[in-house]
Amino acid sequence: MRVWLSTAMLLCLLSTAWAGDDWHYTLRPGDSLWKVCQQFAQTPQTCWGKLARHNDLDDPHVLHPGDTLLVPTSWLKEKPIPATVDAITGEVMLYPASGGEPRRLSNGDVVGFGDALETAANSSARLRFADQSEVYIKPTSLLVVTRYRRFLNHQNERTELRLQRGNIRNRVSPRQSDEASFEVYTPGAVAAVRGTEYYLGVDGAETTRNEVIEGRVDVGARGTERQIEGGYATLAHVDEAPIEPVALLPAPAMEVTASHTGVVAAWHTQSEARSYLLELYSQPAGRLLNQDYLSSGHWQKELPVGDYRLLVRAVDENGLRGDESWHAFSVPAPPIEPEPVPEEEDAHWDVWVFMGAAALLLAL
Repeated sequence: MRVWLSTAMLLCLLSTAWAGDDWHYTLRPGDSLWKVCQQFAQTPQTCWGKLARHNDLDDPHVLHPGDTLLVPTSWLKEKPIPATVDAITGEVMLYPASGGEPRRLSNGDVVGFGDALETAANSSARLRFADQSEVYIKPTSLLVVTRYRRFLNHQNERTELRLQRGNIRNRVSPRQSDEASFEVYTPGAVAAVRGTEYYLGVDGAETTRNEVIEGRVDVGARGTERQIEGGYATLAHVDEAPIEPVALLPAPAMEVTASHTGVVAAWHTQSEARSYLLELYSQPAGRLLNQDYLSSGHWQKELPVGDYRLLVRAVDENGLRGDESWHAFSVPAPPIEPEPVPEEEDAHWDVWVFMGAAALLLAL
């Protein structure tokens, strides 16, 4: 099995991500160790003392709102919901934060705090969390899952990811709190949201690109924060502040024709587009089957019978990908050829019988 991630980089990433199997609880005004144990622990009577020692608190009676309290998940009443992966295409590797050999992921596998996920070329996977938020990891990407929300009813839980390279598409379920509790860190920026759909990418030059489809994303770097609304994008070169938001290029007007021989897609080209990103997904699994960058407004492919979704986005001169153009289609089975009508094999025999009978009557 091939391993792409260098040992030095892996140790560096995971040493900052791994914090044990703890629930990170953000303290609120009026909270005490007793209240936290009473609300969440299986045995609140003995929990508060152990919790103070687990967090190395000098004075367990003095807590500050906004601080993080680490609670072992084995102490909790409610069973945490793990993050899982599905819609896997190709070879997707998991590097465990707790040690052990890297392993190839399969659909349904669990991802823990600090685990690193790496997709090969032409490979992808979808990462799902307890609140139905999801991250689609595109080909040739490296993502570290620093923290993630594991309970449905605790709004103050945070999700933190680190995208070292590659591209992801995030769909974050809205939170009731005003706090941006879903954050993605890159080598040059941080993107924080409360609930939205957006893309984030890091290229080889460590330039971060963020395109927002819906909602709002706050992108910060070098002391500057940009508020990126739906329909806009920004980018941040390493060690530089993000640029002012720019409008996404319009979604291409696409026409798709499918038959039993495959599919043909065509769209009008845009003068401001330098290329077009095309992605093909199987349905209903949502697996990414194909990803291409095209210079023209035409694409075709032979496909087996099935249901599909096609995505096309225009890419501007800064490498920012535009609004989404989705099209669902189905490839039908080939038409059934009618069975040939059998020839009347006995027709010639009947003629000879008739002629023989006639000759016999004439002879009589």
